[in-house]
Amino acid sequence: MRKLLSIFIIFILVSCEDVITPDLPTNEPILVVDAWLTNLNEPQKIVLSKTQNYLDSTISLGVNGASVIVKDDLGNNFEFIEENRGEYVWTPLDSVSSIGEVGTSFFLNVVYEGKNIVAQSELRRTATIDSVNFVKGGFPVKKSYYAEFWSREPLGLGDAYWIKSYKNGIYQNRLGDIITCLDAGASSEGAEIDGIPFIPPIRRGITRFDSDENGDLKSPFAKGDSLYVEIHSITHEAFDFLNKTSIQINRPGGFGELFAVSLSNVPTNLVVQNDPNFPVLGFFNVSAVHGLGNTLDDEELTKIKLYNRKW
Repeated sequence: MRKLLSIFIIFILVSCEDVITPDLPTNEPILVVDAWLTNLNEPQKIVLSKTQNYLDSTISLGVNGASVIVKDDLGNNFEFIEENRGEYVWTPLDSVSSIGEVGTSFFLNVVYEGKNIVAQSELRRTATIDSVNFVKGGFPVKKSYYAEFWSREPLGLGDAYWIKSYKNGIYQNRLGDIITCLDAGASSEGAEIDGIPFIPPIRRGITRFDSDENGDLKSPFAKGDSLYVEIHSITHEAFDFLNKTSIQINRPGGFGELFAVSLSNVPTNLVVQNDPNFPVLGFFNVSAVHGLGNTLDDEELTKIKLYNRKW
């Protein structure tokens, strides 16, 4: 009898479920300028695209036919040529190893359909990575390996950084991979963590935990894996942009969303000079970069054991 009653209750609950299809408004696409440049001696790319509606899962098409030029305060002009739809590229010449030096100011100018879009950024100093080390641990399996980088942040308040990592040559860009800090580890202005090695949550943030095909957590690194880490200098405005972008991306859903901040476009440093009411999204930043890598090979395994490296 109790079994029949339970089945009846479940039937009632299931039958009360209604599928709701929200009627979301359709908005006009907004231009997006993705302009994150570095001082590395390699081709620099600026991507122009347009936004899509919330439930549109198709790939956004690039925007072609724009004029994209970057100038600096020394009188140099860098013309970005469209190589693929929406992808505008500047390649260093033999006589120019990079786009510029620390302390240089840069000015972006994009002309698209009669709109003159501008922004500016300063190339600020970055921190030097001393080493990228693998260490042993006991979670999630007994023989697990993690990674951390060691770098002493330069003395003097006011620096901001974006930490990027590449595992086996693949850029780590999933949820939670946006690692930023002010100076040696502050998450907001006012906190003074300066002139010391980056604090553990920052230097160890490059270790990410993935699951196997059964959904069980596995060791972040295995023998033969490589890891390359970069520290990008960014402006305080870029730091704010990345933090707010991370908040918008990391939306777990569920009951907690009832009390979460509403979805909104992240503030930009782009300005439309000849039409203040023309909407534009994205960001312009020029970074100084230092990178270093390591491989979990036999030599590294010997060092882990010899120096008893662990968290």
